[in-house]
Amino acid sequence: MNLIFERIKNRVLRSLALRLKNTNIYDLDGEARIGSNTIIKGLTARGLIEVGDNCRIIDNVTIFARQRVSIGRYTSINGPNTDIINHINEVQIGSFTSIARNVSIQEFNHNIDTLSTYHIHQNLFNSSREIDIYSNGPILIGNDVWIGTQCVILSGSKIGNGVIVAANSVVRGEIPPYTIVAGSPAKVIGQRFDEETVDCLQMLKWWEKPINEIKLNQHLFSGKLTCDTLRMWKPL
Repeated sequence: MNLIFERIKNRVLRSLALRLKNTNIYDLDGEARIGSNTIIKGLTARGLIEVGDNCRIIDNVTIFARQRVSIGRYTSINGPNTDIINHINEVQIGSFTSIARNVSIQEFNHNIDTLSTYHIHQNLFNSSREIDIYSNGPILIGNDVWIGTQCVILSGSKIGNGVIVAANSVVRGEIPPYTIVAGSPAKVIGQRFDEETVDCLQMLKWWEKPINEIKLNQHLFSGKLTCDTLRMWKPL
């Protein structure tokens, strides 16, 4: 009998966990926007958030936006334990970008130039938190970027188009387009394409094209990529 009760309890707990995993909790600014055909499951969101069309934000993602957080179309953000938090400056994430689980994008940090790194003004002096934190600037993540699991993106980071950030990396500063970076702090360990091809990609800006035009050029998204290949791009 105890075994039967245990099985029933486990089924109920699994069902409850699944329901909580897919529950969205919103406290959004009046100017916030969620794009059409966007799939959102298990998102906890607060503040001014703009999500483009056809995005996927799933499996327990947290976004706390004291300033604008914008996410481009067709971008995928996966949990669990992925969070985007800003307080002083905006966070921009481009289109067709992929962010894995356990990624932290944090635009501010503890102030290390004052007497204490503790949030003493907020927690003890009942004063403004602004004195307890600092930021190196907005976080700008480009288009067609892939950020692997367990990465941390710090304030002031500017990640170029087409960058790959290897798992377990800590990013700060500027990352050139179409490079592969890894480590803490993240450093360039490879180039995805030669310089000419990167220039062609930057000029083409395929991620901004109408979806029907991208589909028309489906054949260019497989096989070896060169600048000559990109010159075969067919406009609508």
